[in-house]
Amino acid sequence: MLLLAMLRTAISYGSGRRPRVEDMEQIIRYMRQRRERGVGAAPSSRAWRPERWAVGNPDRVRVLQARQLRRTVEYVYRYVPFYRQAMDAVGVKPADIRWQEDVRKLPITRRDQLCEHTEAFISRYPGLVPTLPVYTGGTTGKSLEVYLTTDELRYYAAARAISYLRGGLVGPQSIVQLHQSLDNSMEGLITSMAGRLAGALVLSIGDKGTLDDHVESILKERHIPGKSTKVTGLVTPPSHLWALTQRAEEMGVDFQESDLKWIITGGATVSEDLRKRVSETWGVRVFEAYGLREVVTGSAYQCPRSERLHFSDTGAYAEALDPQTEEPLPAGRPGVLAVTTFYPYRELMPFLRYRTEDLVVLSPDPVCVCGRSTTQILDIVGRADYVILVGENTFYPQAIGDSLLAFRQLVLPPRFALRTEQRQDAQYVILDVEVDHPLGPREEHQLRQRITKGIVFSHHWEIQCGSVKLEVNLCPAGSIARPFPYKHQWLVLDRRGD
Repeated sequence: MLLLAMLRTAISYGSGRRPRVEDMEQIIRYMRQRRERGVGAAPSSRAWRPERWAVGNPDRVRVLQARQLRRTVEYVYRYVPFYRQAMDAVGVKPADIRWQEDVRKLPITRRDQLCEHTEAFISRYPGLVPTLPVYTGGTTGKSLEVYLTTDELRYYAAARAISYLRGGLVGPQSIVQLHQSLDNSMEGLITSMAGRLAGALVLSIGDKGTLDDHVESILKERHIPGKSTKVTGLVTPPSHLWALTQRAEEMGVDFQESDLKWIITGGATVSEDLRKRVSETWGVRVFEAYGLREVVTGSAYQCPRSERLHFSDTGAYAEALDPQTEEPLPAGRPGVLAVTTFYPYRELMPFLRYRTEDLVVLSPDPVCVCGRSTTQILDIVGRADYVILVGENTFYPQAIGDSLLAFRQLVLPPRFALRTEQRQDAQYVILDVEVDHPLGPREEHQLRQRITKGIVFSHHWEIQCGSVKLEVNLCPAGSIARPFPYKHQWLVLDRRGD
């Protein structure tokens, strides 16, 4: 039965079909048992490995992606109302899409379209049942929702568990401490499920406790049969990792007492300063992950032999677009990352050319230094739009401006700018906002306190526990040279009570 499950899984990947979750879970049990016996998670033969088609063979990747692209376009045109209408509007039919180069004929999907027409993006394929909503920020200030089926969630978790076991990151003896919210973080939920499938004890701390609690949990001895005595792996946003390390140093922690073997970050890019600091303190390597909550299959993970990020070519197609013309750019030049998610890996809400607004540099070499043939992200330069990452969460100008409407002492509509700064003790989110008229010292202090408590991200767990700190600067009217773009749709204001 095991060999049959391996064979079916390998054939499914090779032909561009989503494997059966039951087969993947059987493989996971086998890999887990091997880890328990102290041998490698996978047999020496590479014939059954799902990614065997991608090792050192760019032509095979190209053929598979072209087939996946054709299948995806045919699927969305037939079952997804938004894309049928969008493709008809530009005069494109599924038969027009044959190779990757034809992707430029397809319409680009923007975040505001997804926010305004969410239901039109949901596939009408018979039998699909949305069971899990995922929430993220939107450019209009409204919450953006995307949905998954239970089968999709189980597949993503199983694929991640196989990757963990194969790479030796997680196994039955592992204790993993997870600092990602499971309420609305798809990445946190998948990571938690994958760790448990691999046999690990997963401490889903999320937003619970203080920095002191988090440090103490890493160093705490747990005498659980079959498990390591201390936490062996840490999954956390870079901002929290920085503050966690700083707090551990302040507490006089002996880092040699830690059993940490690896740290995985996500939600923001990792600076060289943070990599160096973690290496010098915890003594482990930081592995970076990239992904968006909306685009689950369009993720990337750091190569074990380099700083490059391997894009998941089996589940999606990546391209870099000129920010102004939206024409595809040659690899090696910074461009806005657009992701096309492949059916059937993304079945309920597949996306065509989803414009992420992340400026990235893709590698011109189809083969990584590790020997794998895969799309590689050499660098994540920044954001193409005005957006701020507070810890692991993304916030857009509209939502920030809406939360400032409540403060009548400010220039209205609000004029503000937001930036982050990594200081010795924590990541700081610095808000510059214009006031309508001069205020006395006491009034300024009270207003800063109210804004600190009332801004849209004030209750985010990283701010609550102190790993991200907010600093508010009150500026004279008209003094901010480049305020964030903000469009107020309504403003009912009575200043007589000021």
